[in-house]
Amino acid sequence: MFQRPTVINNVETFANIPFIALEGADAYRQYGTAKSPGTRVVCVSGQVKKPGAYEIAMGTLLREVIYNLAGGLHEGRTLQAVLIGGAAGVFLRPDEIDIALDFQSLAAIGATFGSGAIMVMDDTANVRGVLRRIARFFKDESCGKCFPCQIGTQRQYEIITRTVGAFHETPIHDLGATMRDASLCGLGQTASSAILSAIDKGLV
Repeated sequence: MFQRPTVINNVETFANIPFIALEGADAYRQYGTAKSPGTRVVCVSGQVKKPGAYEIAMGTLLREVIYNLAGGLHEGRTLQAVLIGGAAGVFLRPDEIDIALDFQSLAAIGATFGSGAIMVMDDTANVRGVLRRIARFFKDESCGKCFPCQIGTQRQYEIITRTVGAFHETPIHDLGATMRDASLCGLGQTASSAILSAIDKGLV
């Protein structure tokens, strides 16, 4: 930046540097895909047998992470949904979990890797309750600098909290589009991503 060397200051970037420096870029590229090389730490939570943090090669299938690394669901349970990318991510249906976990594959289906968070929900999970917590999070985290986010996250929380029937009968899609297009920062721009994906995919 400004014609000077720049480093992305996050733990994952720094954790990769020693391996690349000692082993070389070609050794690093042996893991992952051509466009998403290396590994990534994912944090699997929710209704799986072995929740935890796992280091995976980029391009590993989401199904493999859930059913192999995290041990799958508890006996007698079926998969309802997976929230990938954290609160600003998107929900995936059970028929979408054969997706490769790399930046390009996820972007192609409108999803995001985000922080690497993967929340697994079985058929006992209350998805509406999850959406309510997500909406409350964004409402509380909005700094209030721009009105689309400040007011939008408040109205979104109210709609999620008060709606009993179908969300399609509410203005929540228009509200989400306004926050996405008019908010000044990424918080407001992604405040409705997970919520709208759950509604559009018929999970609530």
